[in-house]
Amino acid sequence: MGRIHLAGAADLPKTADVVVVGGGIAGATDAFFVGRQGFRTVVLERAPQLASLTTSQAVACFRAQWDDPDYAALVLPSISFYEEFAAETNLQDWPIGLRQQGWMFLTSAADGPATLGRFVEATRTFGVTDSELLIGDEIRQRFPWVSERITAASYRARDGWVSPYEVVHGLARAAANAEIHLGTSATAILTDGDGGRIIGVRTERGTIAAGRVVIAAGPFAKRLAATAGLDLPVTMVRHHRAMVAPQPEIPADGPMTLDTDTHAYWRPEGGGAFLGMGQDEAGTDPVDPVPTDWTFPAVVMDAASRAAPFWTAIADRLTSAEISLAAGQYTCTADGRPFIGGTGIEGLYLHTGDNGWGIEGGPEAGRRLAAIMAGQAPDDVRNPYRLNRASAAAGAVRTVTY
Repeated sequence: MGRIHLAGAADLPKTADVVVVGGGIAGATDAFFVGRQGFRTVVLERAPQLASLTTSQAVACFRAQWDDPDYAALVLPSISFYEEFAAETNLQDWPIGLRQQGWMFLTSAADGPATLGRFVEATRTFGVTDSELLIGDEIRQRFPWVSERITAASYRARDGWVSPYEVVHGLARAAANAEIHLGTSATAILTDGDGGRIIGVRTERGTIAAGRVVIAAGPFAKRLAATAGLDLPVTMVRHHRAMVAPQPEIPADGPMTLDTDTHAYWRPEGGGAFLGMGQDEAGTDPVDPVPTDWTFPAVVMDAASRAAPFWTAIADRLTSAEISLAAGQYTCTADGRPFIGGTGIEGLYLHTGDNGWGIEGGPEAGRRLAAIMAGQAPDDVRNPYRLNRASAAAGAVRTVTY
């Protein structure tokens, strides 16, 4: 089982087979699967607790509804992992907050039935046979709170969400051959004289000699990669999450609901709800904590009310004490796909650039990375998440919407 050490509570080991930098969902899944391969692993987390940066701000939903083969390949096995978390981790009494209340895409477009119909059919390509196309009043028969303007919906009842904090701590607890050191910042990745091979990691508390290092540091991945001479092509983009206190109009049994016209989404949480929205934001440097814009709750509730009009009534009477606001940073790649695999520097690996889908695809990403490190999976043109594909993916950052 993984051993978690608070800052300064235990000496850093002098050596390791693998050092994983980052204690969010990426680092936790890496530690779990890399340890299964027999590697003696050390995880370094700069914060005093796990899952405290981007992972902690996630709405943490998952969906099998994908028309993109590379994301389907990561997400579908990850959903199965969450559904079988106890058996996968051998943690029989470790709840991860798994709620399968569905995920629903909505649109008010006149051609919505055709557009979402094609989307539903595309999900069949990946073996997802239980997604549904709902049209017009079929939607309101199932979900009476949906606006009359909505013309079509794509829905899958077994989609849902997890509690990211519990998932990360469960993975850390179950990680064999792993030591996790909190409050320990990695300041540099060390290479040999010509920069061609990894030899360890320098931290504020000393140096660990290791021939393999995994960068799973979320928004700080680019900065850390630079210490090894790697210019990592990622962009950090702020993303808000608002939480609204319990309100009688919010359907506690409702699904994760996303309006594809406005990119606003919400899901129930404890009688209230989480809300988020895709917005055009310029890239930023990594920061902790991430500053928030207090106009966001009003903006997102207004956008959400197009598809679910009850948000208008809630917004009209809501007080500031009933709203909490947080923000994280998505680590985005040019083509919208993560980096999972090697870097061209011997012993340096990546699990980053998740574009906001880190929890949704984390378990399978960690499993694939561990297989690559153990020589059991290819890290060449057969790996769609390889770093060197970026040369063919020039252009603006693309965020996968649905």
